[in-house]
Amino acid sequence: MSPRRVAIIGVGKRVREAVLPAFRALEDLFEVRSLHARSSREIEAAGRAWPVAPLSALSTLDDVDLIYLAVGKDAVPSVLGELASFERSATDILIDTPVVRFKHFRHMDKLQGYSHAWVPEDCAYLPWLPPLWRAADSGALGNVENATLFRSGYAYHGLATIKAMLKATGIRRGRRRRRPDGLLERRLGLTVSASGQIVEPRDYSKGYISLEGSSATATDRAEHSATSLPMLPVFAAGALTAIRVGDELENLDDAERSLTLGLPTDATLTAGQEAMKRIGLLRLLRDVHAGRGGYPLAAAVDDMVIDYHLEKLGRYIATPITDPRSPLARAALRAISRFGG
Repeated sequence: MSPRRVAIIGVGKRVREAVLPAFRALEDLFEVRSLHARSSREIEAAGRAWPVAPLSALSTLDDVDLIYLAVGKDAVPSVLGELASFERSATDILIDTPVVRFKHFRHMDKLQGYSHAWVPEDCAYLPWLPPLWRAADSGALGNVENATLFRSGYAYHGLATIKAMLKATGIRRGRRRRRPDGLLERRLGLTVSASGQIVEPRDYSKGYISLEGSSATATDRAEHSATSLPMLPVFAAGALTAIRVGDELENLDDAERSLTLGLPTDATLTAGQEAMKRIGLLRLLRDVHAGRGGYPLAAAVDDMVIDYHLEKLGRYIATPITDPRSPLARAALRAISRFGG
């Protein structure tokens, strides 16, 4: 299969530090044809210079198989509006989180007409997830009871990570409150029997991941107990080569390893989260090329809406009027967003 032709819209930090390195590592699968921003310039990323053209220079999508959209949250509606003037039925789009802001929900309609619309939520593809799932499936943890992101998750990304850890399709309820130690805690009820917990604010240098079961806990926390299954990065000759969870090993290939260069050999998985996310993005892009798609648009919208409720109201309960998969909720969100711009 020939490389898919890509146009990237937006050249912010994420594009420079994650998106372009991931595409550069997959040049056999994707060809970045053009980069676009408000104005023309040149940027340095992934070991080379990239010319950037104004978005107005994009006059057709006839030679674009995939759009990667990563602009500022407030610019999303206008950029989607500009793209809506093109014939796009043969073009896929990856639109960065949170897709749209809560107050811009009605602009979701502008994603219609593409061949496929997905979200590059790399936190659902982190490379420590497969060995963690295998460890849980093997019975090494006993009955899985709770997933914890202690200062290692952020907003909608944290929600996506918890769902992925527990293989849950959704979140049914949540509550956010301040703990006695001053930290904020999100407690989540999901579509599986296990629960989720996210402790904020995020600080990768102090955070850890845990999946707690009835007989053992898988964790990258430095302090281990007799019932811990360590989650560890594996280095060889100073390079990250694999991830181990208990007896489960996840080997990284050359392209994945290239995205971890410079990671300190004493780093935990959480401390190396930025490298883990680059690998996650690469794996997501491989799925897109293989026809399996990326993170579902509906799941990302769920994450955005639930995060908004928890942040602004302190709680969330999925009901026909709050669950964005419900036609009634979507109608209400469109109506409310007309006052938001």
